[in-house]
Amino acid sequence: MLEDTIAAITTAYGEAAVGIVRISGPQAAAIAKRVLRNRMQEIVSIEKWASHTLHKAEVWDAVRKEKLDEVLVAVMWGPRSYTGEDVIELQGHGGRLVIQEVLQVVLQAGARLAEPGEFTRRAFINGRLDLAQAEAVIELIRARSEGARRLALQQLQGQITQLIRELKHKLIGVTAGMEAVLDFPEEGLETSNQEVEQLTQVIRDLEQIILQARTGRTIREGIRVVIIGKPNVGKSSLWNTLIGEDRAIVTEMAGTTRDVMEEEVIVKGIPIRLVDTAGIRETMDLVERIGVEKARDMLRRGQVVIVVLDAGEGLGNEDQKVLELVSGLPLLLVVNKSDLEVSRINESDLQCYFPGQQVIWASMKEKWGIEEIKTAILHKVLGNIEPGGEEGMISSIRHEDALRRCLTACQGALKALQREMPSECVLVDIYEALECLGEITGETVSEQVLDRIFSEFCIGK
Repeated sequence: MLEDTIAAITTAYGEAAVGIVRISGPQAAAIAKRVLRNRMQEIVSIEKWASHTLHKAEVWDAVRKEKLDEVLVAVMWGPRSYTGEDVIELQGHGGRLVIQEVLQVVLQAGARLAEPGEFTRRAFINGRLDLAQAEAVIELIRARSEGARRLALQQLQGQITQLIRELKHKLIGVTAGMEAVLDFPEEGLETSNQEVEQLTQVIRDLEQIILQARTGRTIREGIRVVIIGKPNVGKSSLWNTLIGEDRAIVTEMAGTTRDVMEEEVIVKGIPIRLVDTAGIRETMDLVERIGVEKARDMLRRGQVVIVVLDAGEGLGNEDQKVLELVSGLPLLLVVNKSDLEVSRINESDLQCYFPGQQVIWASMKEKWGIEEIKTAILHKVLGNIEPGGEEGMISSIRHEDALRRCLTACQGALKALQREMPSECVLVDIYEALECLGEITGETVSEQVLDRIFSEFCIGK
């Protein structure tokens, strides 16, 4: 595969100021030379250009003998390039037709159309990135929030790699002493408490990393928040206020909201998916009844459930039914209409219905308590981790799975050590743990896994 020279459009599809065609591989210079001319229509001596320089040229279709575009040519000779190979980028005008025609003449000149993620895969194969860093490229592109961007950038800069390297160093330290016992039996060497202590520390490190993995995924993927309550307590008003738009219809008539509405907002760099639902009550209206069933279904998918109560009406039978629905779920209580002179809900009532739950007194009319609600949502899921405190967190399910298997192997090795089993038995588990860590950085990963990872990339990356 690396013997081929590949090319693709690396900029987004559509009209733009600039469109870029990237060429990478051993024949990049020769292919570019076949399509480029100077302003005198002479062949350019691209092989003489210094690396990491820009040059003005024209792209010509040799068959039609026609100029297609004027471009800036970026030259990056390997191994000091993104892929580790010779890379030429043709930076032209970003029209849909012109950039496609530039790509076509490059392909006609001998390049092959790149597969999804092939540029980054070559960077991995050539040692420019390890697999964790390569995965961070697509995560950085897909990042929808500041938190997700920070996580991806840290991973791209090698923080996960360094974390794995430190774990491997500790495990190799355990194997060194045990391998000496096996290699030099005549010396009468024995395993010591040092191996037990080292392995115990690795297990603690793994447990801490895995514990934070859920938080890392939340920062990347966001928090789903379901707003629920009986009819006409202000659920849609709260939803409108949180998203900053009057999207949901709000009236004095109970049962106005009949369907589920969703919208995403960013709070302190974290995506929050807000779900407005129909009021929970028994109803003969077919459409409203379907909406109520949808609301019940959404409850099971929420990471935080906001129960909205009406300070003007107090707690009644319908609130009791809502309580039964949300029992055991991560709750946040919002008492709306707290601006009324007389509140029919007090703290003792709430502790009776919702013991131990956080209560926020708010008013959608006066916009009270909104920031407090946002902060409480984040705290409910992230705990005391502040935005920007994501250092060293993993967010990939693949990485977490490999670390869990590594943890299981390490726990098996520790038990074997404590039971004074033969060193060979202990080393089998430790070697398995090292292999699991190697899967994260790509040292021991299969071609099938690589195919799956890079197939998720766009063609130009």
